[in-house]
Amino acid sequence: MTDEKSFATDPSRQNHGWQWWLLLLLIGLFSLGFRYYYLIHAQVFQPADLPNARADAVDYYRYAQNLVHHGVFSKAPESQSPPFGDSFRDPGYPLFLAGWLKFSPQWDAWYSAVLMSQGLLSALSVVLALCLGRRWMPMRWLAAAGILMAIWPHSVSIGSFLLTETLFGFLCVLGMFLLDQALHRRSAAWAMASGLGFALGALTNAVLLPFAPLLGLYFACRRQISAAMFAGLLAGAMILPAAWMMRNTLLPHSPGNSSTGRALDNLVQGSWPIYHQAYQASMKNDPLAVATMTRIGQESDLIQSDPAAGLAELMRRMGHHPIEYARWYLSKPALLWDWDIRMGQGDIYVYPTRNSPFKDNALYRSAIAVCHTLNPLLFLLMIAGGIVALWPRQQIPRSLVAATLLLAFVTTVYSVLQAEPRYSIPYRPLEILLATFAAYRGCRWLASMNTKRGSKPVPL
Repeated sequence: MTDEKSFATDPSRQNHGWQWWLLLLLIGLFSLGFRYYYLIHAQVFQPADLPNARADAVDYYRYAQNLVHHGVFSKAPESQSPPFGDSFRDPGYPLFLAGWLKFSPQWDAWYSAVLMSQGLLSALSVVLALCLGRRWMPMRWLAAAGILMAIWPHSVSIGSFLLTETLFGFLCVLGMFLLDQALHRRSAAWAMASGLGFALGALTNAVLLPFAPLLGLYFACRRQISAAMFAGLLAGAMILPAAWMMRNTLLPHSPGNSSTGRALDNLVQGSWPIYHQAYQASMKNDPLAVATMTRIGQESDLIQSDPAAGLAELMRRMGHHPIEYARWYLSKPALLWDWDIRMGQGDIYVYPTRNSPFKDNALYRSAIAVCHTLNPLLFLLMIAGGIVALWPRQQIPRSLVAATLLLAFVTTVYSVLQAEPRYSIPYRPLEILLATFAAYRGCRWLASMNTKRGSKPVPL
Protein backbone atom coordinates (compact mmCIF):
# COMPACT_ATOMS: atom_id res chain seq x y z
CA MET A 1 0.00 0.00 0.00
CA THR A 2 1.09 3.55 -0.63
CA ASP A 3 2.28 5.12 2.59
CA GLU A 4 0.49 8.47 2.68
CA LYS A 5 2.74 9.70 5.47
CA SER A 6 5.61 9.84 2.97
CA PHE A 7 3.77 12.34 0.78
CA ALA A 8 6.27 15.16 0.38
CA THR A 9 6.54 17.06 3.69
CA ASP A 10 3.12 15.52 4.61
CA PRO A 11 0.73 18.51 4.66
CA SER A 12 -1.51 16.66 7.15
CA ARG A 13 1.11 17.20 9.85
CA GLN A 14 0.79 20.96 9.35
CA ASN A 15 -3.01 20.89 9.54
CA HIS A 16 -3.56 19.92 13.16
CA GLY A 17 -4.12 21.98 16.28
CA TRP A 18 -6.34 24.91 17.10
CA GLN A 19 -5.44 26.83 13.92
CA TRP A 20 -6.97 24.09 11.78
CA TRP A 21 -10.18 23.94 13.79
CA LEU A 22 -10.42 27.74 13.79
CA LEU A 23 -10.02 27.80 9.99
CA LEU A 24 -12.69 25.12 9.62
CA LEU A 25 -15.08 27.04 11.89
CA LEU A 26 -14.53 30.39 10.17
CA ILE A 27 -14.85 29.00 6.63
CA GLY A 28 -17.93 26.98 7.63
CA LEU A 29 -19.69 29.96 9.24
CA PHE A 30 -18.76 32.23 6.35
CA SER A 31 -20.10 29.68 3.83
CA LEU A 32 -23.34 29.34 5.77
CA GLY A 33 -23.84 33.09 6.14
CA PHE A 34 -22.97 33.74 2.49
CA ARG A 35 -25.61 31.24 1.40
CA TYR A 36 -28.31 32.27 3.85
CA TYR A 37 -28.02 35.93 2.86
CA TYR A 38 -28.50 34.93 -0.76
CA LEU A 39 -31.44 32.61 -0.03
CA ILE A 40 -33.21 35.23 2.06
CA HIS A 41 -32.93 37.93 -0.60
CA ALA A 42 -33.10 36.14 -3.97
CA GLN A 43 -36.61 35.48 -5.29
CA VAL A 44 -37.03 32.61 -7.74
CA PHE A 45 -40.02 32.52 -10.08
CA GLN A 46 -41.02 29.07 -8.91
CA PRO A 47 -44.36 29.62 -7.13
CA ALA A 48 -46.76 27.19 -5.49
CA ASP A 49 -48.84 27.35 -8.67
CA LEU A 50 -47.05 24.38 -10.22
CA PRO A 51 -48.05 24.89 -13.86
CA ASN A 52 -45.89 28.03 -13.81
CA ALA A 53 -42.85 26.16 -12.48
CA ARG A 54 -40.29 24.32 -14.60
CA ALA A 55 -40.42 20.61 -15.46
CA ASP A 56 -37.77 19.24 -13.11
CA ALA A 57 -39.07 21.09 -10.06
CA VAL A 58 -42.64 20.07 -10.91
CA ASP A 59 -41.63 16.41 -11.08
CA TYR A 60 -39.78 16.48 -7.77
CA TYR A 61 -42.65 18.20 -5.99
CA ARG A 62 -45.19 15.75 -7.40
CA TYR A 63 -43.04 12.82 -6.34
CA ALA A 64 -42.91 14.25 -2.81
CA GLN A 65 -46.68 14.81 -2.75
CA ASN A 66 -47.47 11.29 -3.95
CA LEU A 67 -45.02 9.77 -1.46
CA VAL A 68 -46.60 11.64 1.44
CA HIS A 69 -50.26 11.34 0.41
CA HIS A 70 -50.33 7.97 -1.37
CA GLY A 71 -47.09 6.19 -0.47
CA VAL A 72 -46.31 5.82 -4.19
CA PHE A 73 -43.19 7.01 -6.03
CA SER A 74 -44.82 8.69 -9.01
CA LYS A 75 -44.61 11.99 -10.89
CA ALA A 76 -48.26 11.79 -11.89
CA PRO A 77 -50.36 14.89 -11.10
CA GLU A 78 -52.34 14.69 -7.89
CA SER A 79 -55.52 14.76 -9.95
CA GLN A 80 -54.61 11.29 -11.18
CA SER A 81 -55.69 9.00 -8.37
CA PRO A 82 -54.45 6.49 -7.54
CA PRO A 83 -51.07 7.35 -9.14
CA PHE A 84 -49.03 4.65 -10.83
CA GLY A 85 -45.42 4.16 -9.76
CA ASP A 86 -42.56 4.99 -12.13
CA SER A 87 -38.76 5.20 -12.15
CA PHE A 88 -38.24 8.26 -14.35
CA ARG A 89 -36.46 10.21 -11.61
CA ASP A 90 -34.06 8.92 -8.97
CA PRO A 91 -35.62 8.66 -5.49
CA GLY A 92 -33.10 10.52 -3.30
CA TYR A 93 -34.20 14.11 -3.80
CA PRO A 94 -37.98 13.38 -3.80
CA LEU A 95 -37.52 11.57 -0.47
CA PHE A 96 -35.65 14.61 0.86
CA LEU A 97 -38.54 16.86 -0.20
CA ALA A 98 -41.12 14.40 1.12
CA GLY A 99 -39.48 14.42 4.55
CA TRP A 100 -39.89 18.18 4.82
CA LEU A 101 -43.43 17.99 3.33
CA LYS A 102 -44.43 15.51 6.03
CA PHE A 103 -43.02 17.85 8.67
CA SER A 104 -44.31 21.13 7.13
CA PRO A 105 -47.36 20.49 4.91
CA GLN A 106 -48.00 24.19 4.18
CA TRP A 107 -46.24 25.44 1.06
CA ASP A 108 -44.56 28.54 2.55
CA ALA A 109 -43.16 26.74 5.59
CA TRP A 110 -42.15 23.73 3.51
CA TYR A 111 -40.46 25.82 0.82
CA SER A 112 -38.50 27.86 3.36
CA ALA A 113 -37.40 24.70 5.19
CA VAL A 114 -36.17 23.13 1.96
CA LEU A 115 -34.17 26.20 0.96
CA MET A 116 -32.64 26.69 4.40
CA SER A 117 -31.68 23.02 4.63
CA GLN A 118 -30.11 23.21 1.16
CA GLY A 119 -28.09 26.21 2.31
CA LEU A 120 -26.87 24.18 5.29
CA LEU A 121 -25.97 21.18 3.13
CA SER A 122 -24.07 23.40 0.72
CA ALA A 123 -22.06 24.94 3.59
CA LEU A 124 -21.36 21.49 5.03
CA SER A 125 -20.06 20.43 1.61
CA VAL A 126 -17.40 23.13 1.90
CA VAL A 127 -16.45 21.95 5.41
CA LEU A 128 -16.22 18.30 4.34
CA ALA A 129 -14.20 19.24 1.25
CA LEU A 130 -11.70 21.07 3.46
CA CYS A 131 -11.44 18.01 5.70
CA LEU A 132 -10.87 15.88 2.61
CA GLY A 133 -8.09 18.14 1.34
CA ARG A 134 -6.33 18.35 4.69
CA ARG A 135 -3.89 15.61 3.65
CA TRP A 136 -3.27 17.16 0.25
CA MET A 137 -1.73 20.57 0.95
CA PRO A 138 -0.79 23.01 3.73
CA MET A 139 -3.34 25.09 5.59
CA ARG A 140 -2.77 28.40 3.77
CA TRP A 141 -3.62 26.71 0.49
CA LEU A 142 -6.65 25.06 2.07
CA ALA A 143 -7.79 28.47 3.27
CA ALA A 144 -7.64 29.81 -0.29
CA ALA A 145 -9.60 26.80 -1.58
CA GLY A 146 -12.14 27.16 1.24
CA ILE A 147 -12.82 30.82 0.50
CA LEU A 148 -13.25 30.06 -3.20
CA MET A 149 -15.64 27.18 -2.45
CA ALA A 150 -17.57 29.39 -0.05
CA ILE A 151 -18.23 32.15 -2.58
CA TRP A 152 -18.52 30.09 -5.77
CA PRO A 153 -21.70 31.57 -7.33
CA HIS A 154 -23.12 28.38 -8.88
CA SER A 155 -22.83 26.54 -5.56
CA VAL A 156 -24.66 29.39 -3.84
CA SER A 157 -27.45 30.03 -6.36
CA ILE A 158 -28.31 26.35 -6.93
CA GLY A 159 -29.58 26.10 -3.36
CA SER A 160 -32.49 28.39 -4.22
CA PHE A 161 -33.93 25.92 -6.75
CA LEU A 162 -35.89 22.72 -6.17
CA LEU A 163 -33.22 20.68 -7.92
CA THR A 164 -30.99 17.77 -6.97
CA GLU A 165 -27.57 19.40 -7.27
CA THR A 166 -27.18 20.66 -3.68
CA LEU A 167 -28.12 17.36 -2.03
CA PHE A 168 -26.19 15.34 -4.59
CA GLY A 169 -23.08 17.48 -4.20
CA PHE A 170 -23.17 17.05 -0.42
CA LEU A 171 -23.47 13.26 -0.75
CA CYS A 172 -20.57 13.11 -3.24
CA VAL A 173 -18.28 15.01 -0.88
CA LEU A 174 -19.55 12.99 2.09
CA GLY A 175 -18.77 9.72 0.33
CA MET A 176 -15.31 10.97 -0.59
CA PHE A 177 -14.63 12.21 2.97
CA LEU A 178 -15.68 8.84 4.43
CA LEU A 179 -13.45 7.11 1.88
CA ASP A 180 -10.53 9.26 3.02
CA GLN A 181 -11.18 8.15 6.60
CA ALA A 182 -11.36 4.50 5.50
CA LEU A 183 -8.08 4.74 3.60
CA HIS A 184 -6.33 6.54 6.45
CA ARG A 185 -7.60 4.11 9.12
CA ARG A 186 -7.49 1.05 6.83
CA SER A 187 -10.96 0.22 8.11
CA ALA A 188 -13.56 -1.98 6.42
CA ALA A 189 -16.31 -0.38 8.51
CA TRP A 190 -15.39 3.10 7.29
CA ALA A 191 -15.18 1.71 3.74
CA MET A 192 -18.74 0.44 4.07
CA ALA A 193 -19.84 3.84 5.38
CA SER A 194 -18.20 5.43 2.36
CA GLY A 195 -20.03 2.99 0.09
CA LEU A 196 -23.32 3.97 1.71
CA GLY A 197 -22.52 7.63 1.13
CA PHE A 198 -21.88 6.95 -2.55
CA ALA A 199 -25.03 4.79 -2.69
CA LEU A 200 -27.16 7.65 -1.37
CA GLY A 201 -25.55 9.87 -3.98
CA ALA A 202 -26.32 7.30 -6.70
CA LEU A 203 -29.96 7.21 -5.58
CA THR A 204 -30.03 10.99 -6.00
CA ASN A 205 -28.26 10.95 -9.37
CA ALA A 206 -27.73 7.58 -11.01
CA VAL A 207 -24.64 8.80 -12.88
CA LEU A 208 -22.70 7.93 -9.70
CA LEU A 209 -23.95 4.34 -9.58
CA PRO A 210 -20.92 2.54 -11.13
CA PHE A 211 -18.27 4.76 -9.56
CA ALA A 212 -17.76 3.23 -6.09
CA PRO A 213 -17.51 -0.39 -7.37
CA LEU A 214 -15.10 0.69 -10.12
CA LEU A 215 -13.03 2.72 -7.66
CA GLY A 216 -12.85 -0.21 -5.24
CA LEU A 217 -11.79 -2.50 -8.08
CA TYR A 218 -9.09 0.00 -9.09
CA PHE A 219 -7.62 0.16 -5.58
CA ALA A 220 -7.93 -3.61 -5.10
CA CYS A 221 -6.10 -4.35 -8.38
CA ARG A 222 -3.32 -2.00 -7.31
CA ARG A 223 -3.29 -3.65 -3.88
CA GLN A 224 -3.93 -0.36 -2.15
CA ILE A 225 -6.86 -1.61 -0.08
CA SER A 226 -7.45 -4.90 1.69
CA ALA A 227 -9.99 -7.49 0.59
CA ALA A 228 -12.14 -6.62 3.63
CA MET A 229 -12.13 -2.91 2.69
CA PHE A 230 -13.03 -3.73 -0.90
CA ALA A 231 -15.89 -5.97 0.25
CA GLY A 232 -17.13 -3.29 2.65
CA LEU A 233 -17.04 -0.57 0.00
CA LEU A 234 -18.82 -2.80 -2.51
CA ALA A 235 -21.50 -3.90 -0.02
CA GLY A 236 -22.21 -0.35 1.11
CA ALA A 237 -22.37 0.93 -2.46
CA MET A 238 -24.66 -1.78 -3.85
CA ILE A 239 -27.23 -2.77 -1.21
CA LEU A 240 -29.57 0.24 -1.49
CA PRO A 241 -29.30 0.66 -5.29
CA ALA A 242 -29.91 -3.08 -5.74
CA ALA A 243 -33.12 -2.82 -3.69
CA TRP A 244 -34.24 0.15 -5.83
CA MET A 245 -33.49 -1.74 -9.05
CA MET A 246 -35.45 -4.71 -7.79
CA ARG A 247 -38.41 -2.44 -7.12
CA ASN A 248 -38.16 -1.03 -10.65
CA THR A 249 -38.24 -4.50 -12.24
CA LEU A 250 -41.73 -4.95 -10.79
CA LEU A 251 -43.09 -1.90 -12.62
CA PRO A 252 -44.88 -2.18 -15.96
CA HIS A 253 -42.51 -1.65 -18.90
CA SER A 254 -42.62 2.00 -20.00
CA PRO A 255 -39.47 3.25 -21.79
CA GLY A 256 -40.52 6.91 -21.71
CA ASN A 257 -41.25 6.76 -17.99
CA SER A 258 -38.05 5.13 -16.74
CA SER A 259 -34.51 6.17 -15.87
CA THR A 260 -33.25 4.16 -18.87
CA GLY A 261 -35.50 6.16 -21.15
CA ARG A 262 -34.22 9.41 -19.63
CA ALA A 263 -30.61 8.31 -20.20
CA LEU A 264 -31.38 7.52 -23.85
CA ASP A 265 -32.96 10.96 -24.18
CA ASN A 266 -29.77 12.53 -22.86
CA LEU A 267 -27.68 10.43 -25.25
CA VAL A 268 -29.64 11.72 -28.23
CA GLN A 269 -29.82 15.33 -27.03
CA GLY A 270 -26.10 15.34 -26.26
CA SER A 271 -25.28 14.16 -29.78
CA TRP A 272 -26.72 17.34 -31.33
CA PRO A 273 -24.21 20.23 -31.25
CA ILE A 274 -27.03 22.76 -31.66
CA TYR A 275 -29.30 21.28 -29.01
CA HIS A 276 -28.80 24.00 -26.40
CA GLN A 277 -29.22 26.82 -28.89
CA ALA A 278 -32.28 25.17 -30.41
CA TYR A 279 -33.85 24.64 -26.98
CA GLN A 280 -33.36 28.26 -25.97
CA ALA A 281 -34.66 29.60 -29.29
CA SER A 282 -37.65 27.24 -29.25
CA MET A 283 -38.71 28.79 -25.94
CA LYS A 284 -39.12 32.02 -27.95
CA ASN A 285 -41.15 30.20 -30.64
CA ASP A 286 -38.45 30.40 -33.30
CA PRO A 287 -39.83 28.20 -36.13
CA LEU A 288 -36.44 26.76 -37.17
CA ALA A 289 -35.60 25.91 -33.56
CA VAL A 290 -39.01 24.32 -33.04
CA ALA A 291 -38.45 22.18 -36.14
CA THR A 292 -35.02 21.13 -34.85
CA MET A 293 -36.46 20.22 -31.45
CA THR A 294 -39.14 18.18 -33.22
CA ARG A 295 -36.45 16.22 -35.09
CA ILE A 296 -34.56 15.62 -31.84
CA GLY A 297 -37.78 14.48 -30.19
CA GLN A 298 -38.49 12.06 -33.03
CA GLU A 299 -34.99 10.59 -32.71
CA SER A 300 -35.50 10.22 -28.94
CA ASP A 301 -38.82 8.45 -29.51
CA LEU A 302 -37.17 6.08 -31.98
CA ILE A 303 -34.26 5.13 -29.69
CA GLN A 304 -36.68 4.44 -26.82
CA SER A 305 -39.04 2.31 -28.86
CA ASP A 306 -36.25 0.50 -30.78
CA PRO A 307 -32.76 1.12 -29.31
CA ALA A 308 -30.94 -0.64 -32.16
CA ALA A 309 -32.72 1.40 -34.82
CA GLY A 310 -32.28 4.59 -32.80
CA LEU A 311 -28.53 4.05 -32.40
CA ALA A 312 -28.24 3.24 -36.11
CA GLU A 313 -30.01 6.51 -36.96
CA LEU A 314 -27.73 8.41 -34.57
CA MET A 315 -24.60 6.89 -36.14
CA ARG A 316 -25.93 7.54 -39.65
CA ARG A 317 -26.42 11.23 -38.84
CA MET A 318 -22.93 11.50 -37.35
CA GLY A 319 -21.43 9.64 -40.32
CA HIS A 320 -22.40 12.48 -42.66
CA HIS A 321 -20.19 14.97 -40.76
CA PRO A 322 -17.62 12.94 -38.78
CA ILE A 323 -15.09 15.74 -38.26
CA GLU A 324 -17.76 18.15 -37.00
CA TYR A 325 -19.04 15.60 -34.49
CA ALA A 326 -15.52 14.63 -33.40
CA ARG A 327 -14.83 18.28 -32.62
CA TRP A 328 -18.14 18.51 -30.80
CA TYR A 329 -17.45 15.59 -28.50
CA LEU A 330 -13.87 16.75 -27.84
CA SER A 331 -15.24 20.16 -26.80
CA LYS A 332 -17.84 18.76 -24.39
CA PRO A 333 -15.55 18.47 -21.31
CA ALA A 334 -14.85 22.21 -21.53
CA LEU A 335 -18.58 22.83 -22.00
CA LEU A 336 -19.42 20.82 -18.88
CA TRP A 337 -17.09 23.00 -16.76
CA ASP A 338 -18.05 26.24 -18.51
CA TRP A 339 -19.81 29.12 -16.78
CA ASP A 340 -23.18 29.89 -18.40
CA ILE A 341 -26.02 27.46 -17.68
CA ARG A 342 -27.50 26.52 -21.07
CA MET A 343 -30.69 24.72 -20.06
CA GLY A 344 -32.12 27.53 -18.01
CA GLN A 345 -32.06 31.25 -17.50
CA GLY A 346 -28.34 31.57 -18.19
CA ASP A 347 -25.34 32.80 -16.23
CA ILE A 348 -25.59 31.09 -12.79
CA TYR A 349 -29.40 30.78 -12.81
CA VAL A 350 -31.51 27.80 -13.81
CA TYR A 351 -34.85 29.57 -13.29
CA PRO A 352 -35.63 33.31 -13.55
CA THR A 353 -34.45 35.04 -10.38
CA ARG A 354 -34.90 38.59 -9.19
CA ASN A 355 -33.28 40.56 -6.33
CA SER A 356 -30.18 38.38 -6.61
CA PRO A 357 -27.37 39.67 -4.37
CA PHE A 358 -24.98 38.76 -7.18
CA LYS A 359 -26.57 41.66 -9.07
CA ASP A 360 -27.37 44.08 -6.24
CA ASN A 361 -24.69 43.62 -3.55
CA ALA A 362 -21.10 44.86 -3.93
CA LEU A 363 -19.54 41.88 -2.13
CA TYR A 364 -21.47 39.36 -4.22
CA ARG A 365 -20.80 41.28 -7.44
CA SER A 366 -17.09 41.17 -6.64
CA ALA A 367 -17.31 37.44 -5.92
CA ILE A 368 -18.99 36.67 -9.23
CA ALA A 369 -16.50 38.81 -11.16
CA VAL A 370 -13.52 37.05 -9.56
CA CYS A 371 -14.98 33.56 -10.01
CA HIS A 372 -16.03 34.20 -13.61
CA THR A 373 -12.48 35.29 -14.41
CA LEU A 374 -10.94 32.29 -12.66
CA ASN A 375 -13.28 29.67 -14.14
CA PRO A 376 -11.21 28.81 -17.28
CA LEU A 377 -8.02 28.74 -15.21
CA LEU A 378 -9.62 26.37 -12.69
CA PHE A 379 -10.51 23.98 -15.49
CA LEU A 380 -6.91 23.91 -16.73
CA LEU A 381 -5.51 23.58 -13.21
CA MET A 382 -7.94 20.73 -12.52
CA ILE A 383 -6.54 18.87 -15.52
CA ALA A 384 -2.97 19.60 -14.37
CA GLY A 385 -3.77 18.43 -10.85
CA GLY A 386 -5.28 15.25 -12.21
CA ILE A 387 -2.15 14.53 -14.25
CA VAL A 388 0.03 15.05 -11.18
CA ALA A 389 -2.23 12.83 -9.05
CA LEU A 390 -2.22 9.96 -11.55
CA TRP A 391 1.39 10.23 -12.69
CA PRO A 392 3.20 6.91 -12.14
CA ARG A 393 5.70 6.30 -9.34
CA GLN A 394 4.49 9.09 -7.11
CA GLN A 395 3.42 8.85 -3.49
CA ILE A 396 0.12 10.70 -3.56
CA PRO A 397 -2.70 10.43 -0.98
CA ARG A 398 -5.17 7.85 -2.23
CA SER A 399 -8.10 10.15 -1.47
CA LEU A 400 -6.59 12.63 -3.95
CA VAL A 401 -6.37 9.87 -6.54
CA ALA A 402 -10.01 8.92 -5.81
CA ALA A 403 -11.20 12.51 -6.23
CA THR A 404 -9.30 12.78 -9.51
CA LEU A 405 -10.88 9.57 -10.78
CA LEU A 406 -14.35 10.81 -9.79
CA LEU A 407 -13.87 14.04 -11.74
CA ALA A 408 -12.52 12.12 -14.74
CA PHE A 409 -15.42 9.65 -14.52
CA VAL A 410 -18.23 12.22 -14.43
CA THR A 411 -16.58 14.33 -17.14
CA THR A 412 -16.47 11.28 -19.40
CA VAL A 413 -20.07 10.26 -18.68
CA TYR A 414 -21.51 13.73 -19.24
CA SER A 415 -19.40 14.17 -22.38
CA VAL A 416 -20.96 11.02 -23.81
CA LEU A 417 -24.46 12.08 -22.73
CA GLN A 418 -25.30 15.76 -22.30
CA ALA A 419 -22.68 18.27 -21.15
CA GLU A 420 -24.32 21.20 -19.37
CA PRO A 421 -22.57 23.50 -16.84
CA ARG A 422 -25.40 22.93 -14.36
CA TYR A 423 -24.37 19.27 -14.12
CA SER A 424 -20.86 20.18 -12.93
CA ILE A 425 -22.12 22.17 -9.93
CA PRO A 426 -22.11 19.22 -7.47
CA TYR A 427 -18.45 18.57 -8.25
CA ARG A 428 -17.24 22.17 -8.01
CA PRO A 429 -15.73 21.73 -4.50
CA LEU A 430 -13.62 18.83 -5.75
CA GLU A 431 -12.63 20.79 -8.86
CA ILE A 432 -11.51 23.73 -6.71
CA LEU A 433 -9.58 21.44 -4.37
CA LEU A 434 -7.77 19.70 -7.23
CA ALA A 435 -7.04 23.01 -8.98
CA THR A 436 -5.64 24.49 -5.75
CA PHE A 437 -3.52 21.37 -5.27
CA ALA A 438 -2.10 21.87 -8.78
CA ALA A 439 -1.28 25.49 -7.97
CA TYR A 440 0.36 24.40 -4.70
CA ARG A 441 2.50 21.76 -6.40
CA GLY A 442 3.41 24.20 -9.18
CA CYS A 443 4.54 26.84 -6.70
CA ARG A 444 6.49 24.22 -4.76
CA TRP A 445 8.23 23.12 -7.95
CA LEU A 446 9.14 26.72 -8.78
CA ALA A 447 10.50 27.20 -5.26
CA SER A 448 12.65 24.08 -5.61
CA MET A 449 13.98 25.32 -8.95
CA ASN A 450 14.89 28.67 -7.37
CA THR A 451 16.65 26.84 -4.57
CA LYS A 452 18.71 24.82 -7.05
CA ARG A 453 19.74 28.06 -8.75
CA GLY A 454 20.86 29.50 -5.46
CA SER A 455 17.94 31.84 -4.95
CA LYS A 456 16.23 32.29 -1.61
CA PRO A 457 13.41 29.72 -1.28
CA VAL A 458 9.87 30.95 -0.96
CA PRO A 459 7.97 29.40 1.98
CA LEU A 460 4.86 27.47 0.89
